[in-house]
Amino acid sequence: MLISKGGFLVQDTLTTLASGLLRGRDLLLVTDDHSQFLLDVGWVVLVAGASYTSVLLVSQHSLLHTSHPTHHTQGSLLTAILLFHHDPTDFLLLLADNKHWNPCYLVLFCLDPHLNTTTVLSQPVVQRSKFILLLQPAVQGGHTRLLAYTSRPVHRDKLGWSVAKTPLGVWSPDRFHSLQALFPPRFHDFGGQVLKVSVVCANDQPFLYAANNGSCTGGNSDAAQIIAKKLNFQVAYIDFEERMWGSKKNGTWDGMFGELIYEGKDLVINSQDITADTISDFDWTYPYWENSYGIILEVPQPLSQWRNTLYPFSPLTWGMVFLTTVVISSALAFLVHRVHHVSDPIGIAFQVAAVLLGQAMDDRKVRMWWVRVWLLSWWLVVDILAVVYTGNLVAVLTIPAYPSRIQTLQDLAQSHFIPSMLDFGLFLPEALKSSSNPTLATLGKKMFLDPPNDCLDPYGLLLERVQRGTHALIISYDYLIFIQRKKQLTRSTYIMDDKLYKTYFSWFLRRNTPYTTILSDHLTRLVETGILAKIIDTHVGRLIGEESKVRGDGVLNLGHLQGAFIVLALGLVAASFTLMLEHLV
Repeated sequence: MLISKGGFLVQDTLTTLASGLLRGRDLLLVTDDHSQFLLDVGWVVLVAGASYTSVLLVSQHSLLHTSHPTHHTQGSLLTAILLFHHDPTDFLLLLADNKHWNPCYLVLFCLDPHLNTTTVLSQPVVQRSKFILLLQPAVQGGHTRLLAYTSRPVHRDKLGWSVAKTPLGVWSPDRFHSLQALFPPRFHDFGGQVLKVSVVCANDQPFLYAANNGSCTGGNSDAAQIIAKKLNFQVAYIDFEERMWGSKKNGTWDGMFGELIYEGKDLVINSQDITADTISDFDWTYPYWENSYGIILEVPQPLSQWRNTLYPFSPLTWGMVFLTTVVISSALAFLVHRVHHVSDPIGIAFQVAAVLLGQAMDDRKVRMWWVRVWLLSWWLVVDILAVVYTGNLVAVLTIPAYPSRIQTLQDLAQSHFIPSMLDFGLFLPEALKSSSNPTLATLGKKMFLDPPNDCLDPYGLLLERVQRGTHALIISYDYLIFIQRKKQLTRSTYIMDDKLYKTYFSWFLRRNTPYTTILSDHLTRLVETGILAKIIDTHVGRLIGEESKVRGDGVLNLGHLQGAFIVLALGLVAASFTLMLEHLV
């Protein structure tokens, strides 16, 4: 039997790998029924035991029907070695149902030199692994040698065929002296392959939007093109016309995520949040953008112009000024009358109070030194109040005064405003409803979801309701700033200080995609170098344009001057009233 003649070579190679280049990780050895009789696998486990965190030896049947910890089936610290003598296709098809099976390093050790291992390498469950090594014996000139292969299914040979089985040469410890030599990169070059990207090319500015020529562009599109050029693949955008971003309902995904998981798409690059559902069912890149949900409201209507005469001081301040004036003037008049027997204390009280209105006082009636010290202190206080009032009055007459704005989620929940969102299938409405926080739960119960009927201006109706003062619109914070500037609403609306749910954006791929980390590394590089931020800023400027920049008018109109004439009228009335009292007294 061929294997018995080369059994020592196979056994020695397996032991060398297990105790050498593959040491320092978790090791999983999976055998079929015949490989255990052809090799002393127990010896391999014994030799490798001291070099590994954990070593597990299981049969194919046990792996399929026994629950194992996830660190024994997936992860960058796991090396899985599949030993087989017979065709393992049936086993691999069943193993594909285990979505947790995804060892970073996978070694396929075929003991039969005549087995067609190309079909084995082509199995989707095998292709999940980032690094793959196939070892298979071959007899040449009466000598048994081990041939090493990897798999580069996205690459094409000169004839255009997929290189699913790529030869690495004859096995020898000297030739494969490093882990990189043993597991060469599989996706450094995609060979011009086309990656199908499911997108909603609308309402995602500046990350994705439709250009004037109808193509899909934006910051994420530019980033994808840069990575595609580096890795030699092409990007084909497939616009999802239903405009549904995707959510999980009754265990089934719809929208773009449904296209990704059921319809064979390769990538989603819209500005998607990382959620518990997407983490469990998809691969995702390292987050490239931090975000949260912002809330936009109508700026409250300005106070009436006549109230500007009172606005410089708060009601408490006005009350303290009135009370202080009464106490100071009355106390001084009373003391002067009792100590110096002045015959007109009421007149003195009115004259002291009239200083607030800028009226002069006849100091011949109050020649006593302590009275003059009293009056000097009072006049200093009056001067300070007059300067402060006049300065603030000029400000409020120039810039309209507004009521206080809602800036907290608690105030919003207690207000008459109706929280609203477009019904894109996002997680936020349900997350608010089910929140244990009373404020968030109240917002969720009051939530109004508007179906995205108008593809050209989906937020038009909700923004109209915001400007009517009935609704509060909740959108992704970056997009909220963009749409506020684009539609020139920075004067009529404002964004609350409080935000909802800090989130992170990622690109998403099908579960167990082997090149997820490759794309993630390149995308992270664009983030770290600041290139992605620069690209997005460029698209923001292009979308907003010069015509949308907010310009202040900076001029006074008749409405601004109403308060000044009201102050003049009140001053004349007060002066006339004071003159009348002086005449009567």
